[in-house]
Amino acid sequence: MGQTMAEKLLSRHNLAKETVKAGDILEARIDGAMCHYHGSEPLHTLAQEMGFKDGMPRVWDTDRVFVLLDHHQPALSQALADENKLMRKVVDRLGIKCFHDAEPGISHQMMADYGLMRPGELVVGNDSHTISYGAINTGGTGIARADMFYALLFGELWFQVPQSIKIVLEGTQPNYPIAKDIILYLAGQHGDDFAGSKSIEYSGPLVSQLSIDSRQCLSAHGVEVGAKFALFPCDDKTLEFLKTRTDKPFEPVAADADAEYVQEIHLNVDTMPFVVAKPNQFGNVAPVDEVRGVKVDQAQIGSCANGRFEDIEIAARMLKGRKVAKGVRFIISPASQQVYLKCLKAGLITQLIESGAQVVTPGCGVCQPKVGYMSDGEVCITSTTRNYKGRKGSLNAEIYLGGPLTVTAAAVAGKIMNPKEVFNEL
Repeated sequence: MGQTMAEKLLSRHNLAKETVKAGDILEARIDGAMCHYHGSEPLHTLAQEMGFKDGMPRVWDTDRVFVLLDHHQPALSQALADENKLMRKVVDRLGIKCFHDAEPGISHQMMADYGLMRPGELVVGNDSHTISYGAINTGGTGIARADMFYALLFGELWFQVPQSIKIVLEGTQPNYPIAKDIILYLAGQHGDDFAGSKSIEYSGPLVSQLSIDSRQCLSAHGVEVGAKFALFPCDDKTLEFLKTRTDKPFEPVAADADAEYVQEIHLNVDTMPFVVAKPNQFGNVAPVDEVRGVKVDQAQIGSCANGRFEDIEIAARMLKGRKVAKGVRFIISPASQQVYLKCLKAGLITQLIESGAQVVTPGCGVCQPKVGYMSDGEVCITSTTRNYKGRKGSLNAEIYLGGPLTVTAAAVAGKIMNPKEVFNEL
C-alpha cells in the first residue's frame, strides 16, 4: 500500500529511518521552528522554570530557529514592549540569525515572504495557524510551549502519524477569490471537526488554478476544522513562488497513487453558493442568501487567512466608483509589510481610502480584540479566522465570517448581501 503525503513526510523525518503509517508514533527531525511574540515562554520563561536561571542555554541550530515578533507591532502595551525587549536580548545571546523585530505583520505570512520554509520540510510553530505552511507543500503544525522548548533544544519532536482525508476540488476558479467560501462550505457540510487530528490533502483539477494566496487561506483554516496538516502538492505555481524567495534545495512530498485515505470529499465549486459562518462557530454555515439583509456595523479584511494581496485587490476593484455605506467601519489589514507594499505599488490603498475604508497596520490585531473592538449589539462581518463570542471584544457582539468579496459587498450595502446583487459586473 502506498503512502499519503503525511506518511511520506514523517517517514522521511523519522529518526529511526523506518517507514511509518497512520497511527504510528515516532521521533522526528524538524527542519525549522517558528516563535512569534509568545516566544519568550519557550525561549526564556520555561527554561527558567526548568532551572536555567539565565533562560534557554542554547538552540539546536541558530539557522533554523525563526523569531518574528508579530501580532502586535508596534507594541500595544507596556507589557508587550517589555516582552519584546526581553526577546531582543535572548535572540542576541543565543545567536539566532533570523529575527524580525520592528516589522509589523503576521509571522506566517512573513515566513512565506522570506522563504523560510520549503516543500517537503517539517516546520513547527508556537501558533495554531502554523498549519498554513502546507500551502507550499510544507508540513507545518502548531505545538504547545513545552513541546517548543524541547524542539528548540534538540531539533526533534515526537509525532503520531495522522490519518489523511483527501479533498478533491473540481470546477473553475472565477475572477475573484473563493478559498474562504470553500473551507466554510466544507465545514458547514461536514462539521468543523471533520478533520480532527487528521491530515488534509488537497487535490483535483481546481488546485492548479488556485493562487498561493488562496492555498494559504485553505491551509490556514485547516486548524479550524481540526487538522494536524493541510497540504497542497508542489506544482509550477509553488516553484514560481519560491524562485525569488529561497535558493536552498528541497524535496517535495507527493502522495502515492495507491495511498489509503480515511475519507474522500469531492466539491465542485461551480455549484457552491457564497456562504457565511453565522455567530458563534466556524461550522455554523449558511448560504449568504439565508442571512441576506442583516445590518452590519463593521466589515474587515485581514488575518493569516485573508489578508493577502488577492483579498485586498478584490475589495479595491469592487470599490472603484463606489463608497462604503454610511455608518459602516470597513477595516483593511494587510498580512505583512511586503503585502502592504505590493498593494501600495498597485494603487489599491489609494482606491480603498478614497472609497471610505480604513487601512491599518499589518498584523494580527484585526483578528483579535486589539484593533476594531465591537460594542454590545453590534454586528461584524469579517474575513478573519474565528467568530466565537468575545473575539472582537463584547460578548454581546455578533461576528459573521465570509470571503473578502462577501465582506466588501456588505461594506458597500451596509448589510449582508449576495455579492452578485451588489456587484452586477461579476
